[in-house]
Amino acid sequence: MDAQFYLGANAPQGFVSYYSKWLDLSRLNRLYIIKGTPGNGKSGFMKRIASKFEGQNREVIICSGDTKSWDGVYFPKLGVAFVDGTPPHVMEPKYPLAIDTLLPLTHFADDAALSRERKSIMAAQDSMREDYTRLYRVLGAVKNLQDEQKALVNDPAALETLRRRTRGIIRREIKKGTGNGILRKRLLSAFSPDGTATLWSTVSLLADRVYELQDTYRQAHTVLMPICTAALDAGMEVIACYDPCAPTVRLAHLILPEARLAFVSASPKDPYPAEPYRRIRLDAAIPSQVLKGCRLRLRFLKKTESALLEDVSGLLTGIVLQHRELENIYNPHIDFTGIRAFADAYAEKILTDWGK
Repeated sequence: MDAQFYLGANAPQGFVSYYSKWLDLSRLNRLYIIKGTPGNGKSGFMKRIASKFEGQNREVIICSGDTKSWDGVYFPKLGVAFVDGTPPHVMEPKYPLAIDTLLPLTHFADDAALSRERKSIMAAQDSMREDYTRLYRVLGAVKNLQDEQKALVNDPAALETLRRRTRGIIRREIKKGTGNGILRKRLLSAFSPDGTATLWSTVSLLADRVYELQDTYRQAHTVLMPICTAALDAGMEVIACYDPCAPTVRLAHLILPEARLAFVSASPKDPYPAEPYRRIRLDAAIPSQVLKGCRLRLRFLKKTESALLEDVSGLLTGIVLQHRELENIYNPHIDFTGIRAFADAYAEKILTDWGK
């Protein structure tokens, strides 16, 4: 089974990317940066190469806009990775041919034929950009609603309760070490046409013990951040997974692979699907009088947030359909037989160069 993550998120501020910090280049034999058009077979190219290395541990980067598509794959045993370096997650070689190599797939496209499709391509691209602008506005409104809910239940007594519980978890689970831990920033959740899509199978793959933080009002960061800091201070590898609505500031999940331990936040809209090692109800820390005093307001905010999230799903559905229409324009003018042969050749090259 592959460890799957997202490295990019549609967020209120636009598309947020962790692609450039995905891997430590100094530890890689080779990073192949794929360039191509929509519908150029970039994802299929990576999947075909991956099929040649079945049984190896792999980290797969899933496209947050289309969860059936791959944006990257990493083979730790070989020290080799492939990544889609096209917008919105543009990547360029940092150490050309020494570590990273451009792989253009555009030479498998009939550029003369595609030039004749320019009006259709331009119209589709422009329409998608407009929908993305609308999407980011709606996500901004969602974040404002979430922030207001969190502010309403913010209470000194509740915060102290959560801090006390967190200190107990750290004493129990994090051994003191020498520091210099490794922080890996990832996303385990993303907005999708079907709602929030969380890659729960990755948690099951990397952790035997899972703390489920039942969290209605985005309080999990208060618990997760001190655990993250303590684990790094102990010299551990930490996979820090951020909230897609606040992907630069708010933790949603933590995975400590060396300890086979994870801390995940779950909500009624996105429940953890397995039986956890321990379940912590963060809402229970909020004093009843605080909840009673703002219950009607919270109910209104939640209802409005749900309506806006339905709008997010609708916009993403439309964007996915438009992207597929764009791919359908390109597909007839792509030499997929040639791309498959190219992938097979690169799989052999990887084995020759790095498989020893």
